[in-house]
Amino acid sequence: MSNTGISDIIPSWLWNFSSADIDMSRNQIYGEIPNFLNDGYYMLNLSYNKLTRPLPHIPVWNMLDLSNNYLSGNISNFLCDPKSSKQKVIALYLENNLLSGKIPDCWMYWPSLNLINLDNNNLSGKIPSSVGSLLNLMSLHLQNNSLSGEIPKALKNCSALKGLYLGFNKLAGTIPRWIESLPTLRFLVLRSNNFTGHIPNELCKLSMLQVLDASDNSLTGKIPKCFNNLTAMSSKSQNNPFQYYLGVNNQRSRENANVVIKGRENQYNTILYLLSTFDLSSNKLSGEIPEQLTSLDALQSLNLSGNYLSGSIPKKIDSMTALESLDLSMNHLFGHIPTSLSSLSFLSHLNLSYNNLSGQIPIGTQLQSMDASSFMGNKLCGPPLLKKCIEDPNTTHSNASNEDGEREDDEYWFRLGIGMGFGVSFVGVIVPLVVCGFWRRAYFWFFEEYLWNKFVDYLIKIKYMF
Repeated sequence: MSNTGISDIIPSWLWNFSSADIDMSRNQIYGEIPNFLNDGYYMLNLSYNKLTRPLPHIPVWNMLDLSNNYLSGNISNFLCDPKSSKQKVIALYLENNLLSGKIPDCWMYWPSLNLINLDNNNLSGKIPSSVGSLLNLMSLHLQNNSLSGEIPKALKNCSALKGLYLGFNKLAGTIPRWIESLPTLRFLVLRSNNFTGHIPNELCKLSMLQVLDASDNSLTGKIPKCFNNLTAMSSKSQNNPFQYYLGVNNQRSRENANVVIKGRENQYNTILYLLSTFDLSSNKLSGEIPEQLTSLDALQSLNLSGNYLSGSIPKKIDSMTALESLDLSMNHLFGHIPTSLSSLSFLSHLNLSYNNLSGQIPIGTQLQSMDASSFMGNKLCGPPLLKKCIEDPNTTHSNASNEDGEREDDEYWFRLGIGMGFGVSFVGVIVPLVVCGFWRRAYFWFFEEYLWNKFVDYLIKIKYMF
């Protein structure tokens, strides 16, 4: 009965069913969920409705989806019932509600959970250590709450974890070195927290990592050079793509994630396994950009903006052939933009603004098609900027001297030609007339007799014509 336009409270007779799949999602059902008296359901999906009030105890065997409602209050009564340990819930969706209070330390009663989604609520306090008892956990979503404290060490027991989403909270401490205990981790989102300290080299041991987002924290130190070991971000990776759907009673429970690419946050689900992003922006990182990063040739988005990075842009940047978005803005990078950057054919978003880059922007279709704001705050010139590049003064002076010399040579030969012409005319015409009397008499006779008579005859003919 999903998406059928139902606008009513849930009828009491519906709860008499047991051992069934119920899907009444995407309707206008309102009111509260009653306490259940039957033996339970295989799957219960009431997402995208208008349900309110706190969560009651709900016996479900495989998947429970109450996301995108108006459920409020704490979830202690719901999670901390010892009877829950008899259930075999695989996927629990409670995101996008108004749940508040602390997350209770009762996860040991839910041993079969593969997926937990508590994103976008008002939860506070620390992440309970009992989450570490969920040995089958593959995906943990706790984003956009008000959680504090450090990442619990007990989480290292969840060795099957593939997605850890802790962004947009108030978590503190350092990125734990025991992170290497999660060898199958593919998605790590720590965005917008209060993490400090250096990035541990142990993070490089997560060879299956596809998305790393530790942006908007207070991380310091240099970017580790060992990130070239993240082979899942390379086209040479032989890893099979993670199955982002979990089988639940012949159903397919969804897995999705919000990922920031090209400056925009988008939600991905069915194509999630195709993404590959690396984001350490808005931290306090220093040093140079490791050239080893350029070996991640399957990476689609690289964002290192808003740090204190120095040095030049790696010349081998063209090795990152799959790169669609590159943001190195607001750092202290200097030198020229490498010409190899213009060969990245998939690059559609570029931001190099507010650095100390200089020289001409390399010529290429990709770079000239970018907005001028991508290059502002530097000492760059050439399209797409309006500032034209000025030639080297030494080169300009040399060219001017050559041009002056060429003009002087032309003028010299012109004058020489006039002088020689005059000399030849004088010697060939005037001198013979002065020296030889015969030629002189013949010359004057020619003008006086022949040409004068011809001229007079011409005037007579004109007279008779009129």
